[in-house]
Amino acid sequence: MRCPGQDTRYWKEDAIFEEPCPFCGEEIEFFKDDTVRKCPACGRQVPNPRMDFGCAAYCRFAEQCLGNLPPELLAQRGELLRERVGLAVKRILGRDFARLERTLALVQKVEALLKTQKRSPGASLIAAYFFYLEPPERDQVAEDTRLPEVLKEEVRGLLEVLPENPEPEDFLKEETHG
Repeated sequence: MRCPGQDTRYWKEDAIFEEPCPFCGEEIEFFKDDTVRKCPACGRQVPNPRMDFGCAAYCRFAEQCLGNLPPELLAQRGELLRERVGLAVKRILGRDFARLERTLALVQKVEALLKTQKRSPGASLIAAYFFYLEPPERDQVAEDTRLPEVLKEEVRGLLEVLPENPEPEDFLKEETHG
């Protein structure tokens, strides 16, 4: 199975493009699904500047799909989606400081637990951000951050089985999300 975002049948004209090498300035041809390309002039590996690695933050097939990414991109990949969702939740909650504080406290606890277990943030972290939001607010955040449908469904499924006052561990149950 191929990632729908990378399926060439759905590519548009901008799927193949050129960008200057950040090291020497030589033009490098990229395909939208290239994670890195070798510069023909200086020979250095250059990450695709237009590639959105947000999907790698939640997709359990990220390693097979994206292959070997440069270490600096691996370190960033989980942050991309998390930052977008976090900012969107803050915009939605605005001056509702009580809900914002509860949300951020929950997110921090879930994130700390994920780090101790060396697990990808995936749907667990998104569910923590969504927990104190009303369904229309969740839909707005999902739309604003372009959450893929598969992730939205996984988060919905996880939220449905959470208790009223969940513990961080409740967000990590394997049987609720793959």
